[in-house]
Amino acid sequence: MDILGAQGNTSNTSNTSNSSDGGGNASVIAKRRELAQLASFFLKQHSAYDMIPVSFRLIVLDTKLLVTKALSTLVQNGVESAPMYDSALSCYAGMLTTTDLVNLVQYYYSNFSYTEAIDDLGQVQLENYKEMLLRLKSRQTNTLCANPLDTLYEVSRRLLATDYSTLALVDEDSETGSDVIVSVLSIYRILNFMAANIDDKKKLKQHTLYDLHIGTYGDLITAKMDTSVIDIIRMFVDDNISVVPILDDAGVVLNVFAESDIILLAREGLLGELTIPVSEAIALRPDDYAGVHTCTQADTLYSVLDTIRKTHVQRLIVVDDDIRPVGVVALSDVLRALIV
Repeated sequence: MDILGAQGNTSNTSNTSNSSDGGGNASVIAKRRELAQLASFFLKQHSAYDMIPVSFRLIVLDTKLLVTKALSTLVQNGVESAPMYDSALSCYAGMLTTTDLVNLVQYYYSNFSYTEAIDDLGQVQLENYKEMLLRLKSRQTNTLCANPLDTLYEVSRRLLATDYSTLALVDEDSETGSDVIVSVLSIYRILNFMAANIDDKKKLKQHTLYDLHIGTYGDLITAKMDTSVIDIIRMFVDDNISVVPILDDAGVVLNVFAESDIILLAREGLLGELTIPVSEAIALRPDDYAGVHTCTQADTLYSVLDTIRKTHVQRLIVVDDDIRPVGVVALSDVLRALIV
């Protein structure tokens, strides 16, 4: 398992164990089933409530907030999503996410000036946001939620039935019947919890990404260091993806640009200057940026989960022996392989 630094430096972070079963399809299928049963049993033994920290900060946005102020709250707090609450109806109203920001940026950058976009969004409240997304021909607002007492297995199934990576945990006030937003739960946190607490880690070491068919492979959407940020944002929207590998002229992975990087650009006040090359945007990352994690199809599920547990990685770029990209492993791909 390798990691590419913020500017493309490579260093080895862990040993890779190769354990592909090769042939023996019946044996591989049996092992996959056994692994999924193990993981599903673990997830059924724990509720979403088990994932709620003793002390934490939860940002909740009132639907009366203007869109500009709500997005500014995401940017200032460095978070990629926050639940919305309709105080008039006393109910949960969905999630505001980085993906929403990306869709808005692409639409307004293509059709209006930055000033016009700010003026327009400065008049729209979050309660009218769903209609705005539909008008922009974007996906609907994420209104996915779960009860804190639902099992992690139920929550995982609910998340995997959509293309969302986060949902809100919503309870009911016993006296008023109003929704109470308790916390948010992501696929990352579920996998992190599983990697740290599942007992039988031996079985996780017996399966490679190749064995389990984990990841998306084929014609990947990529860019170069001189590709403009707005062009990559269009790739996000047009191809419904959240990350684009950045390659050199030889096709070697140097870095990636993700939707989460848009938050950093917004914080730097650069949403009006998105024609800059992605190399300049990447240079804005802090010194403690975790880097870009890569793996091969020969990496075991254990090594992938261990990387997820130790870092806040949201995806892995699958590379060949020449560090050329051949696929992408999203956290949802990993979780899907662990569900019966």
